[in-house]
Amino acid sequence: MVDLRTELQTYTEHLPSMLNRHDGEYVVIKDTLTVHFSPTYEDALNWAYNTFGLDHFFVKKVAEDQDVAHFTRDLGPCRI
Repeated sequence: MVDLRTELQTYTEHLPSMLNRHDGEYVVIKDTLTVHFSPTYEDALNWAYNTFGLDHFFVKKVAEDQDVAHFTRDLGPCRI
């Protein structure tokens, strides 16, 4: 199991400097390195898969305010 806390910590530590040059872009982080910036999430993800294959990496929008979204694959049927 991959622990993404390292990448999240790297993102948090580098966010102020990334905001100066890459606000609104998407960053690819591998371990403790910010390795790539792309204008769209899709471009960042494609670059990361082409570079790292199925190895772990982290993609996140460079932004001061973050939208929080939670996803799960464990959803039951919708009930009214």
